[in-house]
Amino acid sequence: MMHVITVIFGAIGFSLIFNMFFSFLYMVSKSAGKGFYRWVTYDDFEILTILIFPFLGLTQFVATRLYEKYNWFTARMILFLYSILLLVLAILFFVLFDLL
Repeated sequence: MMHVITVIFGAIGFSLIFNMFFSFLYMVSKSAGKGFYRWVTYDDFEILTILIFPFLGLTQFVATRLYEKYNWFTARMILFLYSILLLVLAILFFVLFDLL
């Protein structure tokens, strides 16, 4: 049972790292983030959207909400804080992965 929990912690940490890098892409450009997400999910295949959600979906949701609500500067600053939060959580999950 502990091996399953260890794998889950590793997978969560891995997906948080992917989300962090995707948030950096959104910080560079809103259209680059949207374009990359559309390219990965290929808009017509709903199954790809479901499969890719753990790796990019969280940041896609947060970034679209931020860019809709705030101006570009404020949204990018909040995305920077969001990426720091993701980094801290990823380190925490990787430490838990190592301990178990």
